[in-house]
Parts: sequence; structure tokens; C-alpha cells
Amino acid sequence: MERNIAYILLSAMFFWAGACGGPVSGNTAKSAISSGLRLSETDSGADEGDDEDCPGPADFDAVSENIERQLNIARRAVCKYRHLEAALADGYTNSGLPCVVGQGYHYIKGSLVGTTNIRHPSVLMYTSDGQLNSPEWIAPKSQFPTPPSIFGQTMHSEDELGLWILHVWVWKLNPNGVFNDVNPNVTCP
Repeated sequence: MERNIAYILLSAMFFWAGACGGPVSGNTAKSAISSGLRLSETDSGADEGDDEDCPGPADFDAVSENIERQLNIARRAVCKYRHLEAALADGYTNSGLPCVVGQGYHYIKGSLVGTTNIRHPSVLMYTSDGQLNSPEWIAPKSQFPTPPSIFGQTMHSEDELGLWILHVWVWKLNPNGVFNDVNPNVTCP
């Protein structure tokens, strides 16, 4: 049942990505890899959250100092989306699917599908009351024959959907690890 829900969810996200125009040229894993740039060189920092209400850096277990720095850049960047209204205003759309236990409600921005820019996730996951859980990055296998990498992790395959995916729990921290697909602290109504 959980696999079917994930299949439906990611199918809808992939549909929305295509309907919204797909990845933005120049802001994708493929363009970063082909240009030989390192991940940290592909983001400008212009979109980091500037809000005083954003929490400080988090300690992420079992990652290098460099990856922890990148994770905290992403944490700061998604702070502006801590309330659903901000994500909607910035072009993220509801997948229309029910809450996924361990993840929440998924909102996608089609123009960011395929990006590995640490400040611009293609998917944001929310609670039923519109509070941010965390971001996720996805990329269609049809456009990326090899899995993209972000935060020193290679995205893993969702074969049934033809997607590479990576959940990154930089907002609501995950006791099972920052890159685990499911957070036991995320429930559905």
C-alpha cells in the first residue's frame, strides 16, 4: 500500500513537472555536470532566507563538514517556505494527493525538476496545517541517464516512475538520518 501511494504521488509530481514546463535551462544537474562546476559554485546565495525567525544551523550526524555546510545553506534557503502560503506564492503547486505518512503533503515546482541547486528544491513537503516538513529533489531518468548527485549523495531510483529522488530533512530533522525517505515524526491526519 505504501509503495502504491508513493507511486501515485511521484506520478502526479512528474505530471505536474511536465505540465509546468520541466526543468529550467542552466539550473539543472546536467548543465552543472557538463560545465564542470562543483555544486557550491552553481548557486549564488541570492535566495537565502533573510528572515530573523529562521533557526540557526543544525548538526547533521554522519556527514562531512563540507556537506553539513551545504545542508545548512539549504536549511536557510527553505526557511522562506516554512509556511505553505510562501511556497504557493512562489509557484509551488499541490500534487493533489493525500498525505504520505513519514513525508506529508507534496508541493512541486515544475521549473525546478532536475535541479541540483541546493537553494532550489523541486519539491517541498508540508504538514496538514501548512508547516514545512522538508525539501526533496527529483529528476526524470529520461533526461538524466545517470543519477544526479547533491549533498554528496547520489539520488536513488524510483524505477516505476522513471525518477531519481532524494529526500533531504534539513527543516524538520529526521532521527533516521537526513537522507532517509521517511521521517517517523511526520504523521498524517
